[in-house]
Amino acid sequence: MADFEAVAKQFTEYYYNQFDTDRSQLAPLYRDNSMLTFESAAVAGAGPIVEKLTSLPFAKVKHQVSTLDAQPVEGGGIIILVTGALLVDEEQRPMNYSQCFQLLPNGQGSYFIFNDIFKLVFATRYPIAFKEISNDDDRRGIRFEEFQYIRAMVRDSLHDTLQAGGSAFREAQQANTLSKETGVVCIFLCFALGIANMFHLSIVILFSALCLVSSFIIIFVEIPLLMRICPTSSTFDSFMQRFTTNYMRALIYFAMAAIQWISIVAGVTSLIAAAVLLTITSALYALAGVKGQAFTGSKTLGGQGVAQMIV
Repeated sequence: MADFEAVAKQFTEYYYNQFDTDRSQLAPLYRDNSMLTFESAAVAGAGPIVEKLTSLPFAKVKHQVSTLDAQPVEGGGIIILVTGALLVDEEQRPMNYSQCFQLLPNGQGSYFIFNDIFKLVFATRYPIAFKEISNDDDRRGIRFEEFQYIRAMVRDSLHDTLQAGGSAFREAQQANTLSKETGVVCIFLCFALGIANMFHLSIVILFSALCLVSSFIIIFVEIPLLMRICPTSSTFDSFMQRFTTNYMRALIYFAMAAIQWISIVAGVTSLIAAAVLLTITSALYALAGVKGQAFTGSKTLGGQGVAQMIV
């Protein structure tokens, strides 16, 4: 290994170890004619450079070097290109970066950093546009760069959160959709079973009639638009308009299910099927309410938004 490569490796190890431990102690590595360009913000002089590094919006940082390339330059200097990843504070998602140093002899058998260029490397699907600044606009540019630095971190975190929450959202949306579609099935099932059990010579006839009535109630619950079409009374309209939330729909389905479950006392009939489906629909509406899903009309009977058409 050539001497310049050994120097480059030793320098890189020392620099990042010191940066991660206490970056305020990096001043001896720079001189008054040194320059740092950190995400397009240029800073000159050892003091301003260290001030810039210590003002970055994180308390803890850990660098991990992936690649290191070095070349000698005329006059005894060395150019070093580093790529790697870093973690700041409590972040679990590493950020890729590249950094280029030009070292020059300090006249005492060692080197100092003459040029230092740092750049975060973002995936192309999350492009970050940094503002170009001039040397006479450093202060404004530094503030802008710090804002962009934080924005990039927040954007990546938000992306991960949305990906993780996507499946949960789809699950909640599925609960809302199922409640509406099972409600539609309840209309036909309650109507059919109500008629089928009308021929019992017992109190089952009463529960059959209530099952039949339930089918008509469900029609108005699932298709509120019918209250504008059918000649219903204002009292009935006022009653039905109470069921404009998932929780209220869960309540009315539960009440209708309870009535059919009670019919078992008079005898086991096919009305149990209505009781089961009404109970399931009640549970689905309750789940949709817990998930915070707003009610929309059934796609099968009118599509979304019919509930909002009631005056």
